[in-house]
Amino acid sequence: MHFPFLDLIWGIGIGIIISLPLGPIALITMKRTVHHGLRAGIISGLAIALIDTTATVIILLGLHHSRRSLYHVPHWLFFIGSIIVFFYGLRMLMADPLQTIERDLPWHKHFFASCVLALTNPSTYLAFGVIGLFLTRFIDQPLFTRAQVAIGFFIGAFLWWAVLAYIAFTQRKRYVKAVFLNKIIGVVIMVLAAVALVHNFTTPHAIFLFHLPL
Repeated sequence: MHFPFLDLIWGIGIGIIISLPLGPIALITMKRTVHHGLRAGIISGLAIALIDTTATVIILLGLHHSRRSLYHVPHWLFFIGSIIVFFYGLRMLMADPLQTIERDLPWHKHFFASCVLALTNPSTYLAFGVIGLFLTRFIDQPLFTRAQVAIGFFIGAFLWWAVLAYIAFTQRKRYVKAVFLNKIIGVVIMVLAAVALVHNFTTPHAIFLFHLPL
């Protein structure tokens, strides 16, 4: 007997698991929440959740098998992304964390800034590959089942990002006062970007991990 909405629950679980790792985008989103408010953090998380959900839908529909362009990513995109993330970390390292917290920026600036950072960040494509591994068992399932998984994935991913933004918002005063913590986060982001940059030059072909046998 198939438990009703079990596939939806599976999707929620996968969405949360995929979003758990605190990479550079998560750290940047937390910083944006601290300096621009809870709305900025939630909107940023929404953008990232939508990108990951789009990859989920592509995988569930099997489009990654028929479209070569979906899994081959040029080196220059990884290069630009790594440079952007590196200088964002450098900016955090050099900035004064006691600066006045900014607010009331238009929502679309947070949304599109997060989209650009996510789509040019190499770890995003690694996450796509992990998503593909999790979704192996659903690819040949009925469309309704796959739709439940996709919807559940979005709910789980967005829920995690909303919780992360809320935590960052409630702890913003401590974060701003913790000058040393600010510097550490900036250095961590720079190191992660540098590792991605080195990997970009040492890997023969920069690709989505959609080519994994699903």
